[in-house]
Amino acid sequence: MALLGLSITLNNIANGFGSYFWGSLIDKSKERYSYFILLPISGILISFLTLKTNFGIIGYSVLGFFSALDGPLYSVLLLEQLEVEKTVLGNARLSQLSLAGNILGSIIGAIVADFRILLGFFMIALVLNAVLIPKYKGEIREDKNEKIRAIKDLTEAILSFSIFNLSAEIFYVIYIPTLGLFKIPNYVYFLSYTGLYILDEFVYNKAVKIVKENEVYYSFLVMSLRGLIMIILGVLTFLKINIEFGIVLPFVSFGSLYPLYSTSFFSLMFRNIKKNRGAILGIFNAGENFASAGGSALTALISNQNISQAYFMGFFGFSLAFFLWLDFLNKKAQIKA
Repeated sequence: MALLGLSITLNNIANGFGSYFWGSLIDKSKERYSYFILLPISGILISFLTLKTNFGIIGYSVLGFFSALDGPLYSVLLLEQLEVEKTVLGNARLSQLSLAGNILGSIIGAIVADFRILLGFFMIALVLNAVLIPKYKGEIREDKNEKIRAIKDLTEAILSFSIFNLSAEIFYVIYIPTLGLFKIPNYVYFLSYTGLYILDEFVYNKAVKIVKENEVYYSFLVMSLRGLIMIILGVLTFLKINIEFGIVLPFVSFGSLYPLYSTSFFSLMFRNIKKNRGAILGIFNAGENFASAGGSALTALISNQNISQAYFMGFFGFSLAFFLWLDFLNKKAQIKA
């Protein structure tokens, strides 16, 4: 368990550094197609080396750095190849495809735990990217002065997004000991995620229409509802009230709110950003990954007998994210006025 926690933390940290690195590199270059080829090739090489050596943790960390290319690269592809009105829908469809991959990966991983499976999927990804990705040249969008100003202006939004994800990571990590506290069988953990991924597919499909012209409302609604779920579970675990299999309902509800938040948040954030898209996307991805690492580290400090503390910690995290986001939107509204 210690090695598992260490490998996940190192992977998240490497992914965080990689997100900004690759985002900035994309902004400095017109090249796009080569990056889409590099992404699966790096996975093939790292998987092969990890399969042949005993450096599993190091390999997983390096893979985190290269896989960070995924987020800014596909997002920039959408921004450059689609009209502004269609980018939100395109991002939702991309998220649905990612979820489909998560579902398939979870099922295969539960049945066959073999690194060669991972190697095979990276090879399939290489073929698909080589055939399906358009061979086009993007625009150089780096503007150092504008980037510094944009990052400064987005400070509250970046912090809000990061703390939101840190609190979410606490929830997901603490779900395992919560099942143990309620004496729930282990298979419920896998069934919970399978059900969540399937529901997420449905919500992503409807999210664009649901949040359209109400992005601010839904971004705050999700933060509030997630905070409410955290405080309810905190009270239940503190009082040791066993809701047995009922724990699956708050878990699935908590997770399925994310498509509404993601669609609302990024629709508001990137509607008017023309320059430094890769770097800014990279910063948000980095914030998410560092937050995930921080959330995992914080939960490691909580004993299984006091997991209510983690839920209360998550509640305050969502509250802080709420007010940081409110402050950012208020400043943005004042500038427009």
